[in-house]
Amino acid sequence: MSGTVAGVLRLANEVHGLAKAAGREDLRLPLAEQAGRWKDATTTVVLAGAQKRGKSRLLNCLVGHPDLLPVDADIATHTQVAVTRGPELEVTVLRTDGSRVGVDPSELPAYASVLGDPAVLREVTGLEVTIDEPLLDGLRLVDTPGVDSLTLGHRHATMGALARADALLFAVSAQDQPILRHELEFLAEAADRILSVAFVLTKVEDSTSWRELLRENKERLTRFCGPDGPGLAPEVAARLLEAPWLPVSAKLGEAALSLAAAGHTERAQARLERSGLPGLRRHVRRCAERRELVRAGGVLGLAVAGIRALSEPEQDRAAADGDDGVETRRAAVEEELAQLAALRRERRRRSIDHQLIGRRVANRARARLDGYRRGYEREIGGLTTPAAVTAYAATLPESIERTLGAAWQEIAADTERTVSEALPRYLTEMGVDPGELDRVVMEAPVRAPGSLQAEGPGGKFDVIGEGVPALMMASSVGFLSSHVFVGLAFGLSVLAPIALGGLLAGTLLAHRRRVAEATRNRTALTKALGDAFGVATNEMTVAVEQAVAAWRGEAEHAVDAAFATRQQELDARRRELAGLAAQDAAVRRKAAAAAQERLDTLVEAERRGKELSVALAAELKAAPA
Repeated sequence: MSGTVAGVLRLANEVHGLAKAAGREDLRLPLAEQAGRWKDATTTVVLAGAQKRGKSRLLNCLVGHPDLLPVDADIATHTQVAVTRGPELEVTVLRTDGSRVGVDPSELPAYASVLGDPAVLREVTGLEVTIDEPLLDGLRLVDTPGVDSLTLGHRHATMGALARADALLFAVSAQDQPILRHELEFLAEAADRILSVAFVLTKVEDSTSWRELLRENKERLTRFCGPDGPGLAPEVAARLLEAPWLPVSAKLGEAALSLAAAGHTERAQARLERSGLPGLRRHVRRCAERRELVRAGGVLGLAVAGIRALSEPEQDRAAADGDDGVETRRAAVEEELAQLAALRRERRRRSIDHQLIGRRVANRARARLDGYRRGYEREIGGLTTPAAVTAYAATLPESIERTLGAAWQEIAADTERTVSEALPRYLTEMGVDPGELDRVVMEAPVRAPGSLQAEGPGGKFDVIGEGVPALMMASSVGFLSSHVFVGLAFGLSVLAPIALGGLLAGTLLAHRRRVAEATRNRTALTKALGDAFGVATNEMTVAVEQAVAAWRGEAEHAVDAAFATRQQELDARRRELAGLAAQDAAVRRKAAAAAQERLDTLVEAERRGKELSVALAAELKAAPA
């Protein structure tokens, strides 16, 4: 925790005490709630990249446990694995029905890798692992399947993990070819969703030319982000070009851990420095510190608002040592009451505009799901045989389930972003401190699509469309063969031309029927796909509109509650000022002196709040975005 953050918490604690002494529960309780939620929020860092880039091994070394996740050469990660801090090693399986099942840690490979039982893996949407590692304080590290692996659903799931992520670590191997086009395309899509991106160049220990590969990777990235690329948004291109590259060796990191366990401290430290892991750990911690700075900014806002609210009545009392001061304060109260009445009228007008937020978010959700559906339709269109269609259909339900789960994560995050931009702005315009709107729990309403029918209705033999052309071909080929003595030339029977014609015609007929069957099956599969996405689209858009309505209701309730509180404060000040005006001058001077002492304390607290605000802004600017 930085000194600035500690200063913010000390100030908030002092304001909490002042509010309690003044009997202002409306000021004390929000600060107490913020303190209670301080350690709840975590920074999510997603580790992504193509297959076999050493992501799982890197995560193991990052948390100091080389045997945590399966890393064998033939094992690829099948599902997302989130690692957080806990008192001991525990593994929880997240299932498609929403349930959470604890399993023995030794069973983790059976759920995390593609070598597990397909029937078991089909029911797994993710894994949560807790381990006692100080680096994970306030951190959540997420290992993902390769962005080029398995099905579209796995790629979509990796992209969905970024919807709620705070930072992305993208792994590129120093032992393989330079970064590929599909990896760059994934990065472009990811950088449009997440502000903090860093590249991790893995496996540098076995590469003598990793510096040349690093230079080539940077050149490819520059070309991709330039005029010859796909036309990235300027801010996305800048985010990728400015992202740091961190060369790391998990192999050297493992060696350092082994040396440390054997008591060779100095050698272990030297090996650790060579591994590059300390630099990666510092980067990850800075990501967490940025999140902490943002949270501290919210606490500071509450504290400063509390100071100002406590200062107003003290300023009234301090002005009571003269008649002019009291009358000036009374006039200011009346003016603010008139402004409050105007804001109430504006609040009713603005509530109508907010009804359109849900519709806009729902339309974006439909467009996102349509894009995912078209990706599957393109894959189905490339299937040319009934066997290929059947094999594809066998993996499609699980893939669609992953895609819909990822789509929901992205849709929910988009909804929250839209609400977090629109409603706090509305609260500010209404003169209400936006604070932090309580997050509405948006649970995915989508169920697994089950099995999808890969076979269309069987086609009957068409005498006119298939039989007559086949007979004509057989006759034509037989006639031509006889005419040029093909059969006789080879010493065959005179019936050979007829047999040859029949064989060719039969082969063509069988080919035509296979093509027709593949077409029917593709059509049936496309229809089943459309039905699954249609149901999901309807359920998701309804859920989105309901969530936005709940948020909108919460914001409008917050405005009404703030208006009512402010009305009570102003009415109380009006009554107190009227009472002060009626008091004896000596009594007023004594009350004014006591109020001034309390006001001096609040003025000093406000000064500290301004200094902390400047310091927070500077640290946020210095922290990685």
